Amino acid sequence: SLAAFLILPHLSGRHPAVVMLHGCGGAFGKDGQLNARHQMWGEFLAEKGYVALMLDSFGERGLRQICTTPFAQRTLKEADRVADAHAALAYLRQLPQVDPGRVALLGWSHGGGVVLNAISHPAPPPGMPGFAAAVSFYPGCTARSQRADRFHPYAPLLLLMGESDDWTPAAPCQALAVTVAARGEPMQMVAYPDTYHDFDNPALKAKRVRREVPNGVHPGVGVTTAPNPQAREDAKLRVQAFLAEHLH
Repeated sequence: SLAAFLILPHLSGRHPAVVMLHGCGGAFGKDGQLNARHQMWGEFLAEKGYVALMLDSFGERGLRQICTTPFAQRTLKEADRVADAHAALAYLRQLPQVDPGRVALLGWSHGGGVVLNAISHPAPPPGMPGFAAAVSFYPGCTARSQRADRFHPYAPLLLLMGESDDWTPAAPCQALAVTVAARGEPMQMVAYPDTYHDFDNPALKAKRVRREVPNGVHPGVGVTTAPNPQAREDAKLRVQAFLAEHLH
């Protein structure tokens, strides 16, 4: 079983909903509460009339974080969490506050990669609709862009990234988005100039090089995280508009 944190709108009735998937750092801070980014987004979505479900893929598996674990040594891969996303979708559809046909998927970094996996495969159970839309913040696209012929999103997909990201680079995602959109499939991407990984995290106050992270564009050198309040606010508006278009 998995734990999750539910944030409900104040209005009564049935609402569209969003499943949120954390990155390699997990869903919670050191105090056991949602970290600042997930709290901000959950409250933002609830204020806009969405039921927000922050899913914890780590706790019940005995993991705290996997950011400092090399890719080859990770016991939990992006593909392994697709079933988590579908379980959250099934859970939300049972809630009286949720319109079962209007559920989106949103994730960050490792969770953003899970979004790409989930939205490009038919969703179980057979005969049931999958997610109505998906948003992915700074996922890893390198392997996917090399096999773009296999990537077919079944629902509208929005990617939001920083052009300067040296943890999950933007260029492969841009190439993937161009190829997919050229086929007439519903994928779009926004890349923010001079912007790094975690740009939407309100807890970040300054640019930081995380040398303890072994993955990234330059393995062994570390990766950069930095806040960009302007990009964060723009991303919130874009997510709001995207969900309003595809969940209403």
